[in-house]
Amino acid sequence: MLEVQRRIAALRESPGNGRPLYEQVANEMAQAIRAGELRPGERLPSVRQLATDLGLSVSTVMSVYTRLAEGGLVNGEAGRGTFVSETPSAGAVPAAPAPRPAAEPAAAVRAGSAWRRQVLAQTEARLKHGFPSARDLMRGGPDPALLPLSVIKRAYRDVSSRLTAHDLEYPATLGTEPELSDALLKRLAGDGIEAEADDILIGGSTQQFLALLAMLLGRRAPGERVLVGVEEPGYQTAMDTLEFHGLGLVPMRLDESGVTAEGLRGALDAGVSAVLFTPRAQSPTGCGWSAERRQALADALIPHPDVWIIEDDQFAEAATARPGSLYGEARLRERVVHLRSFSKSVAPDLRLSAAVVRQPIRHPLTMAKSFADGWTSRTSQRVLAAALTDPRIDDLLAEARTEYALRRAAVRDAVRRAGADRGLGLSVPALDTDGLHVWVTLPDGCDADRVVEAAAHRGFLLAAGQPFFLSPGDQRHLRINAGALPAEHAERLATAVCDAATSVLGQPTALLTP
Repeated sequence: MLEVQRRIAALRESPGNGRPLYEQVANEMAQAIRAGELRPGERLPSVRQLATDLGLSVSTVMSVYTRLAEGGLVNGEAGRGTFVSETPSAGAVPAAPAPRPAAEPAAAVRAGSAWRRQVLAQTEARLKHGFPSARDLMRGGPDPALLPLSVIKRAYRDVSSRLTAHDLEYPATLGTEPELSDALLKRLAGDGIEAEADDILIGGSTQQFLALLAMLLGRRAPGERVLVGVEEPGYQTAMDTLEFHGLGLVPMRLDESGVTAEGLRGALDAGVSAVLFTPRAQSPTGCGWSAERRQALADALIPHPDVWIIEDDQFAEAATARPGSLYGEARLRERVVHLRSFSKSVAPDLRLSAAVVRQPIRHPLTMAKSFADGWTSRTSQRVLAAALTDPRIDDLLAEARTEYALRRAAVRDAVRRAGADRGLGLSVPALDTDGLHVWVTLPDGCDADRVVEAAAHRGFLLAAGQPFFLSPGDQRHLRINAGALPAEHAERLATAVCDAATSVLGQPTALLTP
């Protein structure tokens, strides 16, 4: 086995004609079995041991053993290990499927500055200064009135009453507070995520985790351009964070069920090292996975064992949908990072987010966090745990969930009716979405920036869609934070949007300057 391992280690230094590393390793081991170097009945190293010995990821070695088993060359015995078959097949390891042409073009965008957040922040500051009384529906935050303030106050009182001087010292480890682990595990299980306490890492925010993961992805291929597949349109801060750390972005197309299988395959064919999904309440469109879509994405990802899978579940506790997670697929679990934020549902200012992540990603992610901010406040962790276990919290979350759904429906229906009455050709989602936002497609010849300006004159601050795309240029969309607007104001908003669109329809979008 040592000689075989030496040859496998050499594969890491060769290009392999563009073939995935796991295929090269599987073929090397298959040849060794057929040549008698690995004898029938011989026990092979465990997945973790071989990964350690060869410097490979656990998921790569798992894919190797799976491929050999499919070819009848090895067999696994529960509790004992993996063995060379007594009568190994004379055939080769099953051939990989022929390279598939990308279902749609997936061009990577050059890494750049955080232009998206800058555009949104500068526009908001200008409009707020010019229209201080206008209702702000630009920001992506929750309605403070729907946050469980009474529960949070009670949690702070309870935790502070039990504080000791020792609790204010440096922690001995970076482990999650036990009461928070228990609370999170129960809520994760409700979404079909069966995790263990050791799988949970607590950080300050989802953005922090994305920044740390971006740094680790860059280190996986030093000197090479690392690509990440992202939803388009998608979460602007995530795009900015990834680009800020030098990564290139590859768009993945969406429909009402989230990223399409074709969009994902296009990104995989482009050579991405990771993909970023929003399972539900996607920002800015509000779409979310169906069970069928989740399975289709899993099927597309299984043949790519070195691609990391990042899930940004940023609206979980206030969401209507329960789409599950790719963490539930055993063949993907060790490369899934499921990020669970409580900013939209409990309180942004708690500054807490949970990462559900296993080895081999967990260790480097924990190390990276230890050098970023050390640890996450144990007191804050206990406050979140107390809030999540308060007997009133689920009723309050249910009230918020119901109210957000009512507000989305009111805005969606009002804008659709007003647009149809005027023959404007405005488009909004046909089905109910989730989260805070309603995504509006403007008619041809209607510039989003001009609509935003005209809507501000009519009392509403809206976000143009351009910052939610990989490249500047989109002028056909608006993002409306319907979650921030009580339903009784939906008709007035719809009138303002349609008046604004009518006022700018057909106006030129660019002027020549000397």
